[in-house]
Amino acid sequence: MAYWRLGETSGTVAHDYVGGHDGAYFKATLNQPGYSVVDSDTAVAFSGLNSYVGNISGTEINFSGHTNFSLEVWVNGAAAAPDESTIIAKGTGSSGTTATEQFSIDVVGGGYRFFTRGGNNSFFDAVATDPTSGLPVGPDGTWQHLVAVYDDLNTLGGGQMMYLYVNGELKGTHAPRAAGLRPSTSPVSIGSKHLGNNPDYDGTFPGTIDEVTVYNYALSAASIQAHYAAAYGSSLAPLINKQPVPVTNYVSLPASFSVGAIGTIPLTYQWKKGGVDIAGATGSSYTINSLALSDAGNYSVAVGNSIGTTNSATVSLTVLPAPTSAPAISGLVLHLPFDNNLTDATGRGNNGTAIHTTTTTSNAATATFVTDGKLGQALHYSSDMGAYPGPTTTNNNYVTLGVRPDLQFSSNVNFTVAYWIRLPANYIGGDLPFFTDTVGSTFGSGYVFAPSYGAGATSANTGKDAGGWAASFYDTAGNGVGVYGDIGSINDGGWHHLVHVINRTSGMVTYLDGVLAHSRKQAGTSASAAGNVDSTPPNPATIGQDPNGTYGETGSADIDDLGVWRRALTPLEAASVYMAASANGLSFTTSTAISISIQTISSSQVRLIWPAGTLQAADRLDGTYTDISSATSPFTVTSSAATKFYRVRQ
Repeated sequence: MAYWRLGETSGTVAHDYVGGHDGAYFKATLNQPGYSVVDSDTAVAFSGLNSYVGNISGTEINFSGHTNFSLEVWVNGAAAAPDESTIIAKGTGSSGTTATEQFSIDVVGGGYRFFTRGGNNSFFDAVATDPTSGLPVGPDGTWQHLVAVYDDLNTLGGGQMMYLYVNGELKGTHAPRAAGLRPSTSPVSIGSKHLGNNPDYDGTFPGTIDEVTVYNYALSAASIQAHYAAAYGSSLAPLINKQPVPVTNYVSLPASFSVGAIGTIPLTYQWKKGGVDIAGATGSSYTINSLALSDAGNYSVAVGNSIGTTNSATVSLTVLPAPTSAPAISGLVLHLPFDNNLTDATGRGNNGTAIHTTTTTSNAATATFVTDGKLGQALHYSSDMGAYPGPTTTNNNYVTLGVRPDLQFSSNVNFTVAYWIRLPANYIGGDLPFFTDTVGSTFGSGYVFAPSYGAGATSANTGKDAGGWAASFYDTAGNGVGVYGDIGSINDGGWHHLVHVINRTSGMVTYLDGVLAHSRKQAGTSASAAGNVDSTPPNPATIGQDPNGTYGETGSADIDDLGVWRRALTPLEAASVYMAASANGLSFTTSTAISISIQTISSSQVRLIWPAGTLQAADRLDGTYTDISSATSPFTVTSSAATKFYRVRQ
């Protein structure tokens, strides 16, 4: 139906060599190395605002109702691409407006996504995920082959289904919209799209794109694998283009290694520990779902095909024991243990006050604590605003922290929020906030951490997003992002730990029970797009309600050990908070004295581990210590003839 080779070396026209749907290059860099080692055809790089291929007719490339189609493309982008980095799209996104995409392939949460839109900004998405580790599969600095298949007619025999393949392997599926695709005359774009009502093409994929094809039928798995194999011919020995990297994590948490390789298909993989084959470890990735201390060691992988075999670099797996003392993490500005009081344990005075609100009154009250908290006692809050179509009443018990400078994050402050939460079993209600400074709840200006929206007092929603977590972060102009965690991930009636890390450069990530959580963007662009998130005048930080105490949703929960840091915690720091509590019943504290742990790897190597600060080295104990700027914990030291002394500077 359409085939843009993107092999032009000059000019402004992106030729469609099948359907004549030529596009135009805008701020694109032509004549870049292409995907294939057996074909010298070039590719196109995209970067920054308004860098894309556009002016592609949306009336001729248009799928509606119950139909089939496929999208095929080669891409090469760096890891950690921003959300909605768009590879191909037909239509615009939802930021500040109603989305119009009929289809799109982009990057969300670090993984590739193929989606279509329904009404009210709803979407139906197949997200690329590693089936072993559960981690997103996305850009990694190598060429990757993507194929999105929309089989609403069940031509392939797997039912009505959307499929997303990466390098010939199925990585994501999802059922399509029951009502079929919405008709659209929106133009098709490659390399970017309008993220919303901004007239700029601001959803640019920061990388290189090659060989974009649109089919008006569903490609079979065999065809997809054949297309991928054709890139490497019949006589190419395996070549590793992405080496495994060292991994450090706590005992009982997961660890994953992966390798990227090209060569004549099929490729075989065999992971090894200490040079010995690991039984069953024969994929491009290897995951240990629950680490034991005995799993520590050196790992590598052999990659082979009919031509030959090659070995990867050997990398280490470090397994840390669960903390036996409270993790001391710098930057802590709020710590509410909720042990029969609302006192801030940091001593900074960010104490809470319990409030009871009715239809006509709002007064200080006595907080309710439960005795079976995750760590000692926990706060219980509740709101009764009536059932749908409410609100019909008001009987709310929550906590206000007031307007606190420590809890205002302006336009440039990184921060982290961590807490234990226990929703009622099978909770399917609305987004009554866990912790917020936003009037209302999710997707308003400020920060919100809440349940994902199921069915509430103000909505007859059928509960399609029930039982997960939600996080949103917006400035006062509406720039930012709102995401939902997986459906049913926290409503089993048990305690769950959430850590939300907001980095004003790289965006927002969430850890659920010590592990990086999967999330789905619901609105906005990215957390890094947000400017000043503090309202004027500022709103009080609030637990269990919004700052006015009258957000119109009914619900309740128990919350324990709430902490806020004015910096972005590292993955290991986030995991340490979870592990200290879950394994040894310990909370966290602010950073005080810093100690270095020494772990022996071999007769010639040791590993230095420290909770915070900058590692320094000197040639003498009383010598001049200088920063090791590249050192992050854990740091491996190899013995040498020269004596070295190490310390940590806060």
